[in-house]
Amino acid sequence: MMDRAVQLTRLFTEALDARDAEALRALVSDDVQLRTQEGTALSGAGELQHLLDAAVEADVLLVRRGHETTEDGDGVTRVTAPVRVLVHRDELPGSAVFELRDGAVASFWVET
Repeated sequence: MMDRAVQLTRLFTEALDARDAEALRALVSDDVQLRTQEGTALSGAGELQHLLDAAVEADVLLVRRGHETTEDGDGVTRVTAPVRVLVHRDELPGSAVFELRDGAVASFWVET
């Protein structure tokens, strides 16, 4: 189960970096929460295009830089992946955090 969870998050990151809305949609729950550093959230799969538009505007890419950690609890698997956040030409260390439920990404955010 954990291997599948990690694989799902890797596919999500690849689809985000490729700006592939169709691939992202296949990986998320209908009620996905896409959270920002500021604490706001976009709710629902219909908001994926807004996430992609923001990624394009900020020229953001996520590059994994180590092994993921996983935690299970209350029907949710949390996967935290260490990443380099590339914004324009700057690089920030961070973590991509995913919560998975029923085989889909239910929540996603990046911490820097």
